[in-house]
Amino acid sequence: MVIIGALIALYGPVVPALRDKFSLSEPTAGLALAAQSLGAVVGVLGFHSVHRRIGNRALLISSYLTMLAGTVTFGLSGTWSLMLGAAVVMGLGLGGVDFAISRLFLIGLGARGPALLNVAHGCFGLGTVLAPAVIAVTGPERYGATFITIGLLTLIPLACVRGVRARPTPAELAEAAPAPAHRSGGRGLAVVLAGFVAVYMLHFAVQSGIGNWEPTHLHALGRSMTGATVATSAYWLAMTVGRFLVAPLARRWSPAAIVTGACALMTLSVLLVPVPGLAPWAYAAAGLCIGPIFPNGLNWLNRSAPASGNAMAYVIAAAMLGSVAFPPALGAVIEEYDVGALPLTLAVLCLATLAISAALARRLRGGRPGTVAARAGVPREQALTTTTVRTTSTREKGAS
Repeated sequence: MVIIGALIALYGPVVPALRDKFSLSEPTAGLALAAQSLGAVVGVLGFHSVHRRIGNRALLISSYLTMLAGTVTFGLSGTWSLMLGAAVVMGLGLGGVDFAISRLFLIGLGARGPALLNVAHGCFGLGTVLAPAVIAVTGPERYGATFITIGLLTLIPLACVRGVRARPTPAELAEAAPAPAHRSGGRGLAVVLAGFVAVYMLHFAVQSGIGNWEPTHLHALGRSMTGATVATSAYWLAMTVGRFLVAPLARRWSPAAIVTGACALMTLSVLLVPVPGLAPWAYAAAGLCIGPIFPNGLNWLNRSAPASGNAMAYVIAAAMLGSVAFPPALGAVIEEYDVGALPLTLAVLCLATLAISAALARRLRGGRPGTVAARAGVPREQALTTTTVRTTSTREKGAS
């Protein structure tokens, strides 16, 4: 997860080097991140479609190898077209790894799964913080060596997948699991899934919107560009801290309470952005609240809908689409109405996220919680991973 976070965060700092090397405009240089994001969406859906056929271990191995191939090719690319193709391949593997780790942690690690998923996604946040620091030390012009080095680090988690059980897959566990008590017919399930998709798209729109436009907004308020950049780094760091802070609470509080509470506090934080002098602090507070939504939303989905089916893949893909589609839309709003419109636009997105998450909580209230493995009556040691791999998985997160 550290590798995934690093690969996503590397593009911004290396855009000037890409622009100079290939004589690109600023928007064209940004296409590399768009290509990777597109590949990630396809990777989530594609690897999900073959998961049952190839098994858990092969899913992880193929995802890591795809990400390794794309990353190394990107670092060695001598033409812009080859680099864009490599970014797509990198995204395919990235999406597969994100989906596989999220799914296997939730369903394969028993009662510890929700807490460990928060830790895993906290490690993702560490990658987003560390990657720009590495580029600052090595220099943007050495981006090739940086990408290759990070790609080769995937050999570490690859060496740790031997302890992952090939079978049963989450889909096979789900066949033995009775439906959750609140589960209704196909139409009701479709409404629930649509609600989760909307929450993920909207909260990722807020997350990426702040990450992309906070420096511009703070600079317009009179802060130096350096100060605005530091404040944005604090926002990303706060998001990482939020995930680690919530990890020990994930076994005590319901995921519905964590997600709706985080959405409420995120909304309150964004509403404080226009208050004079509070903008940097409000953005950081928003990051602290945004952090827990992604992992705990997946836990909520796992307890409320068949995460072993298409649900989790659709929701993760929706989150990635939100991070791709909404920043340009926010840019269009800012171009039309000036950067002063950013807080109001973010507030509208936050309120919509809060309203939908609260509606989901009301609709799903009364359902008995429980993971797919627990509902199937599968002993924890016979789920998707062995006792050995629980140790290896923890080691993998620290090393990846």
